[in-house]
This record gives sequence, structure tokens and C-alpha cells, in this order.
Amino acid sequence: MGRSTSTSSSILLALIFVLSFDLFGANLRVNAVTPLIQKACENTGARDFCYNIMENDPEAPWAKTKLDLEFITLRLAQVNYKTVHRKVWTITANETNPEYKQIYRKCLHQYNLLKSEFRNLMETLLVNGNIDLAAQAASNPIFVCERYFTPGVPNPISEDNKYTMYFFDLMRDMYLTPF
Repeated sequence: MGRSTSTSSSILLALIFVLSFDLFGANLRVNAVTPLIQKACENTGARDFCYNIMENDPEAPWAKTKLDLEFITLRLAQVNYKTVHRKVWTITANETNPEYKQIYRKCLHQYNLLKSEFRNLMETLLVNGNIDLAAQAASNPIFVCERYFTPGVPNPISEDNKYTMYFFDLMRDMYLTPF
């Protein structure tokens, strides 16, 4: 019985030791920053944001062109948009204060408008059009939404709006940077 407990303890300690190391994740993250990603991220005002999203995206290391990175950024922006849209919808549906509910409803409308801006961004990328202008247009609903929040009105999506703007800034910066 003593040997069984000793063996189990040894195996458990060995298992804890092995699991305490990030054996594969660190290598994958180190390899995720390719020269193309580095060039894109170093030439943007959203440098840390760029590295964060590119290092954590499994497709980013396989990008061969600036256009590939732009499509990846757009895909990630759309995923973020869907999450924030759902959050705004939930906040609006659950708000009991009529004044706040009206403001959240207006903001939700702006997020509904933003959906068509994503289609415009995709079409612009597909025809190699001016992403700078398309990203600026996509930013407008976010700016309008933010203006609804006057002092004293809680803004539960302020950080989400800022994060969404980083995607548009990154797309613009990539477009404007020669690779």
C-alpha cells in the first residue's frame, strides 16, 4: 500500500511539472510574428493591438501578402463586430431606464448600419479599392454611437467601441503603408 501511494504521488508530481510548462504555445506564438506581420505592425498607430491580434490568429503566420493581412484583419473585425452587436442588443433589451434605453437603442441602430459597412470593406478589398476611405466610412457609426453618451449616461460599450476603432485604424494603416 505504501508503494502505491508513493508511485501515485510521483506520477502526480511529474504530471504537475510537465503541465506547468507551456510546451507548445510559446513556440507557436514566437513563430506567429513573420516579417510581413512585423512590417505591418511596426508601421501602425495601433502597434500593440496589431501584434496582439496577429499573434493570436492561427491564419496570420500564413499570410504572404499585405492583402492577406488586410483580409485577416477584416475577418477579425467582423468577429469582434458580431460580439459587440450582440452585447449592445442585450444591453438595450434589458435596460429598464427609459432614457438609457433610448440611447442604447440609437447606438444599436448605428451597429445595425455598421453591418453594411463591413460589406463595403469586403467589396473594396476584393477590387483593390481605397481601404482608407472605406475604413473611415465604417468608423462613422461608432463615432455617432459614442456621441450619444453624454455625461452621466453610463457607456457600457466604450471599450468595445475603442477596440472596434482599432481594427479600422489598423486596416487604414496597412493600406497606406507600402510593403
